[in-house]
Amino acid sequence: MKSITAFLLAACIMVAVGCDESAFDQEADALRDATQQQAEDIRDSSQNTAENIRDQAQQKAENIRNQAENAPEATEDAAEDRADMIEERGETKADRKESLGEQKADALEEAGENKADQLEEVEVE
Repeated sequence: MKSITAFLLAACIMVAVGCDESAFDQEADALRDATQQQAEDIRDSSQNTAENIRDQAQQKAENIRNQAENAPEATEDAAEDRADMIEERGETKADRKESLGEQKADALEEAGENKADQLEEVEVE
């Protein structure tokens, strides 16, 4: 009888130790997960947009090069310079888009982490 009682007491203690996460801790974890997912979505979106910007600039530059293909050398050189400038502008714009997306995602993660930390600090009596 003593061994059964000791076993049941040990089982109850193990269950109690496993359930020490409060509702606030669970909410904090859910908040962290949600903000991390939102941040990833922002990063993915800004990277996709940046790639589209790069692709469009590249296509426009190629069109300019193709149009000037059989033109006199001076015209072809000017077209090449213009195409290079379009590619550079596209790259700069794409880099800026990625950077802004990363900053926005980082700020969202930091705000979520701060709010989650505040939830975890709440004392449950």
